[in-house]
Amino acid sequence: MNMNPWASPKSREIRRVLVSLDERVAQACNVVPDEGADPHIVTLRHSELDKLRAHVYLHGQRAGTYGIFYEYPHPVPGILESEENLPLPKVLASLAMHFDA
Repeated sequence: MNMNPWASPKSREIRRVLVSLDERVAQACNVVPDEGADPHIVTLRHSELDKLRAHVYLHGQRAGTYGIFYEYPHPVPGILESEENLPLPKVLASLAMHFDA
């Protein structure tokens, strides 16, 4: 990961995701700089494939859960594009699978 999650201008819940990432996932992705405009969303991109991204957000989610919107380099019919109201362990597992870490 290209940043210190503790120093991120993100909400406590988003920082919790960042510090909880498995070492392999953290090495496979980087945080996309967004000028800290929205503390309730973070965009992660694969360290080698710029268009392979995941947006983790809190907007519209039940308390204690997260949403993820996935981006792929090429359109893939029938592949999951987003997940809603996921607990932290599911978010971490989904990010590991998305970044194939």
